[in-house]
Order: sequence, then structure tokens, then C-alpha cells
Amino acid sequence: MKNPLELILSIHGALFTLVLVLLRYFSGLADPFIQNTIQGLLFGTALLTLTAVFVFTGSRRDFRRRPWQLVLSVIFLAAVILLYLKGRHTGQFHNWTIGYAVNGYLSATAFVSISSFLMELTGKSSPALLLPATFILVIIVGTVLLMAPNATPDQGISILDAAFTATSATCVTGLIVVDTEHDFTTIGQLVILALIQVGGLGLMTFAAFFTMTLGQNVGLSGTMNLSRLMDSEFASDIKHILGSILIWTFTIESIGALLLFNTWSEMTELGWSTRETIWQSVFHSVSAFCNAGFSLNETNLEQFQHSPATGLIIGFLIILGGLGFMLLTTMGRAWLTRMKTGSSRPMPVQARFVLLITLILIAGALVTFLAFEWNNTLAGMNLWEKLGNGFLEAVSPRTAGFNTVPTANILPQVKWLFIILMFIGASPGGTGGGVKTTSIGLLFLSIRSLLRKSKNPEIWKRRIPIFDLQRAGAVILLGMVAFALSSMILLSVERVPEGFSDMDYIFEAMSAFGTVGLSTGITGLLSPAGKVVIIITMLVGRTAPATLAAATIRVRKAKYKYPEARITIG
Repeated sequence: MKNPLELILSIHGALFTLVLVLLRYFSGLADPFIQNTIQGLLFGTALLTLTAVFVFTGSRRDFRRRPWQLVLSVIFLAAVILLYLKGRHTGQFHNWTIGYAVNGYLSATAFVSISSFLMELTGKSSPALLLPATFILVIIVGTVLLMAPNATPDQGISILDAAFTATSATCVTGLIVVDTEHDFTTIGQLVILALIQVGGLGLMTFAAFFTMTLGQNVGLSGTMNLSRLMDSEFASDIKHILGSILIWTFTIESIGALLLFNTWSEMTELGWSTRETIWQSVFHSVSAFCNAGFSLNETNLEQFQHSPATGLIIGFLIILGGLGFMLLTTMGRAWLTRMKTGSSRPMPVQARFVLLITLILIAGALVTFLAFEWNNTLAGMNLWEKLGNGFLEAVSPRTAGFNTVPTANILPQVKWLFIILMFIGASPGGTGGGVKTTSIGLLFLSIRSLLRKSKNPEIWKRRIPIFDLQRAGAVILLGMVAFALSSMILLSVERVPEGFSDMDYIFEAMSAFGTVGLSTGITGLLSPAGKVVIIITMLVGRTAPATLAAATIRVRKAKYKYPEARITIG
């Protein structure tokens, strides 16, 4: 049976989560009854926690196991008492001077509780089920928060539009049915930004890192499942890997925000104040690194057509986010080793393979886009502007969805190029979607070995296991099936409006599956059924490849072999 302290803290975590959602949801209302009810819930949950601390913490061992959770609870209780007394004196709920501090304690305590619960669940659940389950959980919470009165300026949005936006942000897609700039307040935009960050890194990354940092034991099964979710062979260094992911993320996003602020603060034609420029820079830096494609501007990045620096900064943020955290860590270690010793060792095959494929895809897409669009969407620009726009448009279709030229105006052959790039997607462990660059690379290695009559694909004097080829083939095949089904169902439930064609819906379906976010303008015209189809497609595209990889990371060795049977092909 569970320790009484563990049980009460679990209940406390659930209540805190509920109260936190209620607090955010009703903070835009002035109904005294609602305010007093939430105030009572805050006081009651804090009192419950304090009782658990003093009654059931009978030894130092109990305190050492959950030091920060207990400390946060005590601090929170003191803050709530002050909040309660001040509220009774002033009769106000949302103007209390220490409200922001208490919200911070609420969030921290609730996050610790949720992290503990998720880590406990990690040790008991299959990673193949855990990944989509956590995404669905985040989407549900995001939907509720986006429907809060203070998240939208006027009458709010429907539950379907809120769910669509939450799914698009969590799955780092960028498709929108309501305008992010005008239909959401700053609070709503903050919720979207948080969903993008959590969706890009994964809820389990945050939960696992903070749980370990707070001194709690994840357990052997939980550690193994986390390593499988990250497709890592080394479970012993999981805390270091998680820390590295967070350090890389916030360092790159901070540098990106500074570069964007420096670029945009000099563009007086934008008409932004310093505060607006900071917010735009931070939002777009996070959105770019997480490969989300969300923008605070109605026309995405089209107003920056004549700013090559913007295209380069956003483009490199997209590339770094799409490469994958394991590769970034490997590159960082190689660079540090070279700086310290003056000598360099070859990076692992995986790292070199990903870099090679990424370089080929970017170069090929850039040349092709410039060749077809030079006198079309790029007409009237100078050389540097054409190169800057071409670079972003070559990088963005694989993962992000930012655009500086109208996607609806590009040529049909370029749209097909974009569909191929959206299907390929980012690299394993990155923030983007698609079937992954390595899957396509392994497919070509397999074709090359077949033409050379080699038994196994080889690269750089290394043999690729047949099992990896099977996994790559499965991901590609399932991706094709998911895209085909999404396109068929979407075309079945939608009536093509004037000015659009079936091609626009096919493009939309692939953009959703690849979690890219590029659109020819059809997203806002989707019917409720069409929105549901795109929501499901985005979720499948974001979770299915990683889920399949996590479910098949370990090969089971058979104790027997059947006789071979040849199958005719062609």
C-alpha cells in the first residue's frame, strides 16, 4: 500500500492542478462567488498539504525524498494566508499585490506534483503509449486554457477552434484557424508559446529532468523507458542528456531572440515599441527553434521579404531545432575537444549521416526553389533578398512552416517539392515531424546496396543492421498510409470552394502530417469535420514515428530460423 504521505501528496497534486486551471480560467471574471470559491480551494489544498507534512513526515528519510515539494508547500501556505487576509480586507481577487508570487508557487508546486506522477507512470507504462498520452494530456490542458476569458479579447473561441490551436501548437505545426495576433490576448499568446515549448521538447523531458533534479528516484524501469523514448542506447546518463537538451534549447532560443531583436529594432517601418519588439523576438525565436511556424503577424513573415537577415536567423534556428538534441550535444563535445586538445576525432556515423542528408536536402531545395520562383514570387527583389527568401523557403517546408512569400502563389511544381520535403521532415530527436531524414537516407543506402549486390548497406566503412532498415521502411510506409487516408477523408468531407482545388487539400493534409504549418489559405475555410481530420493528422504525424521507434528500439533474437522463401518482385 502507498505511504500515506505519498497518497495525500498525489491527491494534493491533482487538486493543485485543478485549482491552477480554475485560477487561469476564471481570472478574467469578476463574479464574487467564483472568486471566493477559488480562494477557498487555494486555502483548502494548502491546509491539506501542511497537514500531510506535519502528520506523515515521521523521519528524515521522508523529508529527503521530497524536500522541495514540502518546502514549496509550506511557502505556498504562508503566501495563501497573506493572500486570504488581504483579499478579505480589500474584497478584490485579481488586484492583490502578491497574486503573481502565489501564481508562481502554484505553478511550481503543481509542476513538481505532476512531474512526480508522470515519472511514476513512466516506470509502469509502455513508452509506445506514454508518448501520445502525454501529448493528448497537454492538448486537453491547452484547450481549456485557450478558452479562458482572459485568453481572448472578446467573446472567446469555440472548443473546436481552441482544440485545433492547442493541437497545432503542441504538435509544433503552425496551422491556424483563428488569427494568433488579433484573436488572442497576450495571455493567450503566452499559453500558445508554452504549448510550443512543451510540445517541441516533450512534456516527459521537463518532468524527468525536474524530478531527478529535485532528488527523486525515477527507478530502473522509468529510466529505461525514458531512454527508449529518446531512442538512446545509454540509460545510465539519462540525467545528463536531459540537462543537455534544456541547456541547448534555452541557449539557442536566447541567442536567436537577441539576434532578431537587434535586426527588427532597426526596422522603424514595423512601428513596434521596444516592448513589442522584445515579445515578437522571443516568440518567433522559440517558434522557429521548436519548428512550430506560429507567428504573431497576420501574414506570417511576409513583411520581412526585404530583410535577408531575418530569413537567415529564422532559417538557422529551424535547422538547429530540426537536427536533434543528441546531434547538437555530439557537435558541442567535438568542438570542445578540438578547442582543448587541438585534435579532432570523427563524429559518430549517426551524426555525420544526419548532417550529410540535411545538407543535401537544403542545397537541393534551395537550387530548385530559386530556379522555379526566380521570376515568380521572388520577382522584384535584389540578389541578397532572393537568396535570403530562397534559403528560408528551402529550410522551412521540412519542419517549420514559416514563409516570406505567399505559399498560394508558388508554382505547382514547387508545391510538389514542398510536399516531398514535408513528408521527409526533421531528424530523429529534433523538434520537427515527418518520417525523419535518416529513414529516407537508409532507404537510399538500401537501394545502393541492392544495385551493388551487397548483403548489407554500408557507409563510411560501417555496416547498417537490417533491423534499422526494417524500422525505416515501417515508418515510411505508415507515413504514406496516414497521409493517403488523411487526404482521402479530407476530400470526402470538404467541398472545394471557388479559387481552390483538390491540390490545396492534399497540400494541407501533408502539412498537417509533417507538422509543418504551410498552407495555401484553406485552413480557415475548413468545416468542423475537416478540422477534426487535421487535428488527428497533426497528432499522428507528431507522435507516430517516435512511438514506433520507441516500441521497436530493442530487437528480439529468435531461437530458431525458418527456411527461406523467395518472393518475386517486379
